[in-house]
Amino acid sequence: MKRVVVAMSGGVDSSVSAMLLKQMGFDVVGISLLLYETKTKAYGRTCCSVYDISDAERVAQKIKIPFYTVDMREEFRKYVIEDFINEYKNGRTPIPCVHCNNYLKFELLLKKAESLSADYLATGHYAIKLKDKGNLYVAKSIDQQKDQSYFLFGLTSEKLKKIIFPVGGLTKNIVRKIAQEYNLPVANKRDSQDICFVEGREIKDVLKEFGIEERYGKIKDENGNYLGTHKGYYFFTLGQRRGLGVRIGKPVYILNIDKTKNEIIVGDKEKLMQKKFCVERFIFTNEYVEQRTQHGIECTIKVRYSHQGTKGIIFKRNNTIYVELYEPYGPIVPGQACVFYEENKVLGGGFISDRFDSDLQKNFTAVNSYKN
Repeated sequence: MKRVVVAMSGGVDSSVSAMLLKQMGFDVVGISLLLYETKTKAYGRTCCSVYDISDAERVAQKIKIPFYTVDMREEFRKYVIEDFINEYKNGRTPIPCVHCNNYLKFELLLKKAESLSADYLATGHYAIKLKDKGNLYVAKSIDQQKDQSYFLFGLTSEKLKKIIFPVGGLTKNIVRKIAQEYNLPVANKRDSQDICFVEGREIKDVLKEFGIEERYGKIKDENGNYLGTHKGYYFFTLGQRRGLGVRIGKPVYILNIDKTKNEIIVGDKEKLMQKKFCVERFIFTNEYVEQRTQHGIECTIKVRYSHQGTKGIIFKRNNTIYVELYEPYGPIVPGQACVFYEENKVLGGGFISDRFDSDLQKNFTAVNSYKN
C-alpha cells in the first residue's frame, strides 16, 4: 500500500483530498503546518491558523487517519515573513503565498513526507499534472475560476513525481458537495481569502507590527508638482488608486515609488501600460524549457493571479528573463509573480523586477530579432 502525506490546511479542499485518497486505497497521513501566531479570530478567511489546525484534526478523526502538526514558525518567518517585509521596504509588492509553496509546502514538507516513508505528498490545490515529451508539468485545473497553477510555478518535473493534486480535476462545487455528502466538519467552511498571517487586517498595520514606522513623504505628479503627503512609501503599491488622499478632479494612480526620496509619483492610468519588463529569481519546470529560453519562447504570460494572460516572448540572458508582451498591459507590479504558460501547462515563472535601464534595454534586441 502506497503511503501519502496530505497537507491539511483545515479547509474543504485538502479535507476532501485526504478522504478521496483514503477511498482510493492509500495509506493516508494528515499533516498541518503551524506557521504563525494567531492575532485575530478571522475564522475561515485564512489558512494554517490554530483554528484551522483544529478543523484539520477534526476531519482526520472523522475519516480515521493519523494526524500530526509540524511547527514551522521559524521557517515561515525566515522564508515568508522576512521576504514580505523586505519587499515592501524596497518599494515592491510581495506575493507570500508563492514563497510559502516554494520553500515550505513543496520543499520542507516534501522532506518531512520522505522522513515518514511516504511515497507521495498531496495538497488541495486546484491544478493538475500533465506529461509532455517525458516531462511532468503543472497545468491548469478544469475549474478555471479556482485554478491555482499560477502559485505553483516553482514545482519542477522532478518534484512533481512525488506530488498529487486529488481535487485538481474537479470543480469547487463538486468538491463541496462531496464534503457535504460525507458530512465532513468543514463542508460549509468558506474559502480563505486573505494572506494567512495578515488575518483580515490592513497591510500597513501588519507592517507596523513588524517594526516599519510611519515616515511622511511627498506625493507628486510626473512634472514634479506637489500634490500631497503620505505616511511611508512602503504602505503603497504600483498602480494603486485608493487611499492616496489626492483630489485633483480626476482619478490618479501610482506610477512610481521612489524609496530613496520616499516619494510617490502619480498620474493617469494609461501611463501604467507597458510591454517590456524583466523577471528575476526564476524557476523553470525542467532543463528542456530553460534551454528553449535561450532562443526565445512564445507563450502566454500572467503577471498577477487575476490576469487572464497576454501573449508574448521570453528570453533568458544570464540571470534575467526578458519579457516582451505583444500588447501593452498594466500595471506590471515589481515583486509579483510572473508565470509563463504554453497552452494550459506551466513552463515556469519568477518575480517581476524593478530594474529597467539602458543596459537592460540592449538585451531586448534579441527579442526584436526573434519577432522579425
